[in-house]
Amino acid sequence: MNRMNSIFRLVQGRTYGTVAAMLFFIVATCSFTACSKDDDTPSFVSPYAESRTVMVYMVAENSLSSNVWGDVHEMLAGMNNDTLRAGDRLVIYLDDLKMPRIYVVDKSTKKTSLSDLTPVLTYEKDVNSASAEQLAAFIDYATSHYPADSYGLVMWSHASGWVPSSFSGDYSNETFGRRKSFGVDNGKNTSTNVGHQMNIVDIGNVLKGEVMLDFLFFDACMMQNIEIAYELRHSTKWVIASPAEIPASGANYLSMTRAMFRDSDYVERMLEAYYYEYCETYGIVVSAVKTSLLDDYAAYMKSIVAAHRSEMMALDSSSMLDYVKYGVWTTDFPDFLDMQGIMLKVLDEEEFARWKAETDKFMTCMQAGHWYSRYNSKNVIDVAQCCGTSMFIPFEKYAYNYWAFNEAYLNTSWAKAVWVE
Repeated sequence: MNRMNSIFRLVQGRTYGTVAAMLFFIVATCSFTACSKDDDTPSFVSPYAESRTVMVYMVAENSLSSNVWGDVHEMLAGMNNDTLRAGDRLVIYLDDLKMPRIYVVDKSTKKTSLSDLTPVLTYEKDVNSASAEQLAAFIDYATSHYPADSYGLVMWSHASGWVPSSFSGDYSNETFGRRKSFGVDNGKNTSTNVGHQMNIVDIGNVLKGEVMLDFLFFDACMMQNIEIAYELRHSTKWVIASPAEIPASGANYLSMTRAMFRDSDYVERMLEAYYYEYCETYGIVVSAVKTSLLDDYAAYMKSIVAAHRSEMMALDSSSMLDYVKYGVWTTDFPDFLDMQGIMLKVLDEEEFARWKAETDKFMTCMQAGHWYSRYNSKNVIDVAQCCGTSMFIPFEKYAYNYWAFNEAYLNTSWAKAVWVE
């Protein structure tokens, strides 16, 4: 199972296959490092300068409802750490098959299971957790009740990148072209994956009105797109996510929780925590995008698109690193092509070297040599084509697709800044 809207489940919750050979990954500059570390676990001992509240928004009124128990258990174990500061807290919003509720965990919490925790707030009736209004209410509650010097946000659920919602209740003739991609809330307290999804634009607007995050970590499928990162550039310093499908069990929060509370190297440690959990089994591509440089980068990319638009439109996606293969796996999603693979196809050697240098200023990637999907078991990663962030091209083959991918794309902030002539 993965965190696209799927009914499949992982065996033992954490592996979806086995790989006999040692895998390798690239970090930013494409230098190779072995998959495993000498001690197998990132080191988390470092001094801290500030307190941090990490908000965890778990939208699990869907097929992921059974996965929350394991992840919260790992969070509790991760918070049992003497290196954490007294002001470091996890504030967990959980909407599964029960009434939504909020838990607070810090280093003094000695519970080991979700069933042992007492909520600080339990909702009297069900709410739509895949709505901007509910996300805003949670962030307001967390930041006002548990203020800190810095904040992080984990968004945990199904997701589908930047593309329009597949749920008819999310659109009308006026709003069909809007991006709605995060979360599934079916409103029935069941495990079905038919339900509301959240608009990326709304997520950005909520965060701009509440707090500037140190990081936004999407523990959800296909959320590392340049379109999403650009939309959130004024809401968070870093976007950490995968451009591909991820296992239903998500991050190993024993290591991820400890990484999220580090001071200066939390981004590096978060990438490591996710990577080392899956590099030898399910496979993984995970990256971090520093958003403060994206306005300048968009201006640079606009010049590339202007010079190479025709070459981009003529690309054959079958020969490229494609995280979701349109028409091969499904027509519910377009191709999710890695940006680096696109640039390798359309730029000459000198142009590509400059593009790589500009991109490496704000993007860091770790990848295994493969990943697994629900559509086509094992997928090999061409590391030469991989920067860990996808970019959409409005190919003609999408022009008459029911999901109106091209129309929706041209309404994104990224397309308006880069693609529209």
